[in-house]
Amino acid sequence: MYSFLGFPGWGPVHLYLPRQGDPAGAALRLGAALEACQADGNGPGGLLAGFLRCHLQAEPLGSPEFRRDCRYRYLIVYRPQGRWALRITAWRHPMAQQGWRRRCGPIELDGFLRRFHPCRGTQRLAWSA
Repeated sequence: MYSFLGFPGWGPVHLYLPRQGDPAGAALRLGAALEACQADGNGPGGLLAGFLRCHLQAEPLGSPEFRRDCRYRYLIVYRPQGRWALRITAWRHPMAQQGWRRRCGPIELDGFLRRFHPCRGTQRLAWSA
């Protein structure tokens, strides 16, 4: 599950994608969205639109509580005046236990991609400000 906050022209957006919810899968999805955003000439505030374009199968949710079967949850926040324009926090929900456990973050999205993307360190994934 992916939650996006602070993106221009959007309220809070919660999306469910049924597969590849682990951090490597999330990094692949977010990396593709970032590349689409950059190809369109948009800045980091265009990440949500790029994500929606790349992942047409994403199911919109009114609240993150509607999908309790998720094992991972990601919060992506856009704050243009903040320390990091894009930051992410990730949680994991162990099936045998109650509640969410923080997996990482909040960290800069580029740091998340370097850590979890299978092609980390490639220039095309680096955000050029």
